[in-house]
Amino acid sequence: MPPKKPPASGRGRDVSSGEKAEVRYFKGEEQFERWRKEFVQNQENELKLAAVSILSYEPADYEALLVREEFRELKLTDYSHLIGKAITKAEAKYFYPIAVRGAALIGLLGVLVILFSPVMLLIMAALGTAAAVSLYFTIKDRDEEIKRAGQEAAEEIAFRNEQERVEYEEAKNKHEEEEETRIALIEKLLSGDPSAVRSRLDEVLHNIKLPVVVDVDIDFHVNIPLVKVWLPPKAVIPRQTCEMLPSGRIQYQDKDSRVFNKQHFELCAAILLQVVSTILANIPSFEEAYAAGIVKSEFSDDCVLAIKVPREKIENINRASNAIAAVQALDAVYECDTSLVLYPVELLYPPEWEGLEQQLLKSLRVRIFK
Repeated sequence: MPPKKPPASGRGRDVSSGEKAEVRYFKGEEQFERWRKEFVQNQENELKLAAVSILSYEPADYEALLVREEFRELKLTDYSHLIGKAITKAEAKYFYPIAVRGAALIGLLGVLVILFSPVMLLIMAALGTAAAVSLYFTIKDRDEEIKRAGQEAAEEIAFRNEQERVEYEEAKNKHEEEEETRIALIEKLLSGDPSAVRSRLDEVLHNIKLPVVVDVDIDFHVNIPLVKVWLPPKAVIPRQTCEMLPSGRIQYQDKDSRVFNKQHFELCAAILLQVVSTILANIPSFEEAYAAGIVKSEFSDDCVLAIKVPREKIENINRASNAIAAVQALDAVYECDTSLVLYPVELLYPPEWEGLEQQLLKSLRVRIFK
């Protein structure tokens, strides 16, 4: 028979159980962190959907934008310090040569005093004269160098200031051209020029912030737009509420069908009003807007919200408690049952378009997502 293995010591068993407990602890912490992130993500999604219902209508003040912005005045840079810097540099260049020649004269005088004699006097006189002449011409060269350096610095200052004037004139001309272009575009927009309207619509609609992808088709004629907004499906609405328990676990609960449908209704109404209010706020030539909220179904595209919004009534959305109340205040056309499921309705068309040929309409398609 094979020899029996000695039983594991108590210390070994303690270490093994401790490691297992530590592993269980870290796994538990990881699970709690996953639950926390899942809860936070769910809350953020709900908040993003709810934020769409924060409605406001603030018309753009184009009259203020017609005022020409004056270009800044020319202020030349003060380069006067360059002259002083150039003179100081020139003086420094001749400091050592002048000091050497001055020291030589003093030295010759000292030697003459100490070793005075007729011969020494003649020698020192000759050397001193040479040193004095050299010192004189060195000082003269220094003065000419200082004068030249000052003139060059003054020319440099004049050159730099002239460059500033040239750059200023170029910048001023560019600014004036941009102002002319900007004001011309605003005047076109105010007059209802189709190209200016289309360009502005494309710009402002792309700036709308929505948590879902929304396509917008706009047809307009005689300053009346028909806006078709392709609304998101119900799948974008969470079907369950998420709650974090005191234990750290999360708990899901199915939403009541009426609550779920109302949330989708609110989102659709909010998106439609966000688009319409943005259009009326930024296109002053539009005095009213026809809009349709369309959902894609399996076999067809159905209009579930139809609305005509005169400019004088769009401000009502600022006082509405939510988007559903806002569309009701604007006499929107919609049908729903008691559980707030939306049903198809007829689109509202501008009566001015009756018998209008399709090619006369100006069209634009924009995809919104931010």
